[in-house]
Amino acid sequence: MLVCEPVEISLDNVSVSVAEDDEPAWVVGVTYGLGDRVVRDHRIFESMVADNLGTDPALVDQSKVSAEWLEVQYTNAYAAFDGVLDNPTVASESLVIDVTVSDSFDVLGLFGVRAVSVSVVFYNAADQKVGERSLSLGGREVSGWWEWFTIAPEPRRDKAFFYGIPVSARRAVIEVLGGELSVGEVFLGQSFYVGEAQPKTSGRTVTASRYEVNDFGRTIWTKRPTRREMTYIVEADRFAFESIEPRMGELAGSLVVTVGAYDIPSTIHFGILGTIDWVEDGPDEYLYSFSNKGLS
Repeated sequence: MLVCEPVEISLDNVSVSVAEDDEPAWVVGVTYGLGDRVVRDHRIFESMVADNLGTDPALVDQSKVSAEWLEVQYTNAYAAFDGVLDNPTVASESLVIDVTVSDSFDVLGLFGVRAVSVSVVFYNAADQKVGERSLSLGGREVSGWWEWFTIAPEPRRDKAFFYGIPVSARRAVIEVLGGELSVGEVFLGQSFYVGEAQPKTSGRTVTASRYEVNDFGRTIWTKRPTRREMTYIVEADRFAFESIEPRMGELAGSLVVTVGAYDIPSTIHFGILGTIDWVEDGPDEYLYSFSNKGLS
């Protein structure tokens, strides 16, 4: 199985085929009032003071209690890069995302996807095409009314994962097609092998939703965020484990993608690398486990 470390993505090197018109763009010479919202560096900011003039929202320290601007969220066009799966980029019928990075990447994942199909074209640093991939995400693709009666719908999946990407790739042009589209997160990363996932690998869905009694004595259903977690039982060669252990330790607590099996989407997760348990120290192999507190 694989653990994939994210490659740094600068939003200055990303373009999206969705208009970034959530709010007006920030203008240095304009005075903003309390509660006014603007777009700056692909993020939405809200003014926390009256007569807000000349303060660049992108330069404000968000940890200050008296911050002049509060970062609300990423714009819709760039929400797929904010690390928050529940804040997706949404579009109609077609969505094209063009990403260029300086480091090599060998995996690409889309999570929290609602679409019919995804296609990706890869380019090297000289902007030469080095590969392309496509994937059906389910539903029913038809070209005429009669195909509604002859083509059976495929089961839907909410993630698309591409691996074995040419090492020369530095740019990915992603096209997502369907009806009402959404992409929760785009992930480009570098993978490393951590051993063979074992049959006892298992996942679970964690929710804090519950019935509560409100201030008026009425029972209400309170919906809380739900997350998926995966616990992988892994066996690694003892010699290989000596290099796996320190790298896993460095990534603990980071956003990663874990891949139990390429062809089983339920074992592929975008989330936080959690607890690592060193279970058994054998003479030739090491049996251990770790969790991914999955966002997908």
